[in-house]
Amino acid sequence: MTVNPAGAIATVPPSPPNGPPPRRRTGPPDVHTTPRGLALRLASDPAAVGRARRTAAGALRGWGVPDTAADDIVLMVDELVTNAIEHADGPVWLRLRLRRGCCVICQVGDGCHEAPRPRPSDPDAEGGRGLLLVAALADTFGTRVTATGKVIWFRRRVRDGRIPAPRTASPHPFIGVDS
Repeated sequence: MTVNPAGAIATVPPSPPNGPPPRRRTGPPDVHTTPRGLALRLASDPAAVGRARRTAAGALRGWGVPDTAADDIVLMVDELVTNAIEHADGPVWLRLRLRRGCCVICQVGDGCHEAPRPRPSDPDAEGGRGLLLVAALADTFGTRVTATGKVIWFRRRVRDGRIPAPRTASPHPFIGVDS
């Protein structure tokens, strides 16, 4: 397993010396997209937070999510991925899904089995407000402890009614790539 400069974990093993050359991929091995979903594996490195933000913003744009809702969702993604990288062990991953064309569900997983708790923070403190921010911006959110760690999730309605079908040409380079 290797970590590239963008903070992504590459899981494609090198080919044996006498074996066939590695199969060419059309996109990073750690990004999987569908017309209404995104899955992204991230390195436990602070640089990966920016990658999560950019990838989420591109997916939301491709799905036609209104800018105001997309900005809030990207901010919540930033907070949850930052918390996972700063406070947890093991692999970190992000999933976004557009559900029924009207709400986005986000899940961030990590290798820590301890559920986070919102905590009061000093007004002068630099951190400690992430979960409070997610609670304020999401319609609902929660934590699920799993056998491999935990998943923190939120749901946010992005529009009343259905969002039109996603555009065929995405403005984001990873959206629409077959992985």
